[in-house]
Parts: sequence; structure tokens; C-alpha cells
Amino acid sequence: MSVFTWLRKLISNDPASTGPQSPAPDASPANAEHWRALCAAAGRALVPDDADALWSEVEQALNEPEHYYSRFADDLANRGIESPDAVSPWLALVDGLQRRGQLHEMDWKLDMGDVIWGVQQLQSSRQRGLSLDALADSKATGHDALMEASVHLRSQGVALVTFDIDSDSYPLSLLALEDVKPLEELANRVGGRLFAL
Repeated sequence: MSVFTWLRKLISNDPASTGPQSPAPDASPANAEHWRALCAAAGRALVPDDADALWSEVEQALNEPEHYYSRFADDLANRGIESPDAVSPWLALVDGLQRRGQLHEMDWKLDMGDVIWGVQQLQSSRQRGLSLDALADSKATGHDALMEASVHLRSQGVALVTFDIDSDSYPLSLLALEDVKPLEELANRVGGRLFAL
């Protein structure tokens, strides 16, 4: 059970409920235009100089998973993916953003020091000159640390977001506040989950 599924279950106050499940991303060819729109928007928001290459990788995962698999076998092996059948365009998007320094995946057992370090690794954090000094003395851990950091980052005009990959990790990125809702909606169209913390 992912951390997000556990949190939804906890929040629902219904021990039998697991809340809404993250749908498997829709990789059907009929959905290619939604994937293109998502990658174009993510590209504009996060990697404007490399948006076409990002789309190329996701499109390859969508239409030619065996080629994507052979191209990124080492990255996929780190995720436990050992065959082209397990290639996902959603993970291709996540990994593509990570390779470009705009996403950092963190274990759920984090503290505020980890969050600060992770945010500082993001290109957009350095480009915006974000200040995280006010968080340095925080003793918050796990989800609480992320929420505290999120409030602080919002005061600087950015949202801390995660791309849910249904695992016990947080693939974190930063988006301008006005980009969050459109990207959430585009992610939903392809069966992915992106949300602000």
C-alpha cells in the first residue's frame, strides 16, 4: 500500500475503505493527444528548453516500449522494471523530469533536512533563488515536513507537488502556483495523479 493510499484510508475514517485508488496511467494509443498535451504543459512549466525531448521519451514509452526499455534499461532496473511490458509513460515522464533536474524522488521516511536538501536539488529552486532558511530548525518529519515546506514555498509563489507513482516515495517538483491546476487536470486525463502538497 502506498503512503498516499494509506493517508486516504486514514483520512476517510472508515477502516474498510481505501479511498480513491490511483488509476493506472492510460497508455492506449487513443489517449496519445492527452499525453502530448500533458507533456507540452509540463515542458513549458519545467523544462521549456527541452520540452520536445521530454515528449519524445514519453511518446516512445507510449508507442515503442521495447525501444524505451532498451534506451533506459539502467534507470528502469533501479525501479525493478525488468521487461518492456512494465514500461509506463507516466514513469517515463517522472524519470524524464528527474534526469533534467526538475524532479527529485524522496523516501517517505524523511525529515525537514531531507526536504530542504531535496528541494535545493531542483533546477527550478536554484533558478528562482528560493530561501529555505526559515525551515532549518523544524523538527517535522514525513508528511508533516512536506506540508510545512509546502506552506513556506507557497509564500514564495511556488507549489511543492508530487507525481504519485503508487510507491512509498515522493517524486517532488516545484510548479508556479498558476500551473498546478492545469497540470493536475491533464494528469487526470491520462490516469496519472499529480497534486500539490
